[in-house]
Order: sequence, then C-alpha cells, then structure tokens
Amino acid sequence: MDLLQKLSQFKNKVPNLVKFDGANGAKIDFTNAMLKNNNLATIPSEYQEFLKETNGLILPPYEFYGTEIINRTEYNYRFPNIIEINMALIKNKNPLIEKRVIIGSVFFDIIIFDELDKKFKIINRVNFEIIETFENFKQLFEYVSKTI
Repeated sequence: MDLLQKLSQFKNKVPNLVKFDGANGAKIDFTNAMLKNNNLATIPSEYQEFLKETNGLILPPYEFYGTEIINRTEYNYRFPNIIEINMALIKNKNPLIEKRVIIGSVFFDIIIFDELDKKFKIINRVNFEIIETFENFKQLFEYVSKTI
C-alpha cells in the first residue's frame, strides 16, 4: 500500500488530519543545504519522497515537518518547518542534535533521523533518551498508523 492510500485511510480514522501540497526538489535541496551548513543530518531520501507527496503532515498527535512554514491563520496556528525546528536547538548549542535532523513530533517527544546509524527514532525532547527506533521511514509510518 502506498503512502497516499495510507493517508486516505487515516482521513477516515482521523478527521482532523491535515495534508499539504507536495514539496518540489528545489525546496528540499535548499533545506538540505541549510541543515548541512549547520552540521546536521540532511533529509534522508525516503523522507524526501514523503515530502514530495505532502510537504508536512498533521496527524494528531503526530506532526511531520516539511520544507515550508505554513501559517494556518484560520486556526491561529503556525506550522513550523524542518529548518526552524532544528535551528532552535542549534541556537541553544545542543550537541545532541549534531548529525541528526528533527523531522517531526509526537506529544512531548521528537522524531529524528540519526545520520550516525541511519535510523529514524522517537526520542525524549528533554534528555534525548531513545523511546523507539525504526530501520526506515516505512517502519516508522507503520508504527504511527497503529498508534493513532
């Protein structure tokens, strides 16, 4: 089952799912350049493919960030992008984020891709303790589908 089919299943299960238009290659390349310039992991290819289908996703309680900040003025909400989320940790000089990139959040935890071992992880946002580890994005997304 491809991602778009999975998303349409979620729409029936989670009525407040928000999908965005897909990202283009230039926006992904710009985001990767910014991440790399700050010694962070770049967006892995399988997440790039996800972003081409939906440039971010709100699937409560999960949020997956894209390449653009999206102002949802009708809800008085600003959906951050990958650069903004990661730069906040860079400003705080948090060494735990080096060679990693935050791609999302769930409740009070964050979802990262760890370039050091090439795995996706859900980690505690305070102490960066690992909660769950996934071999690939597909495995992470399967986990999400079972926990919403």
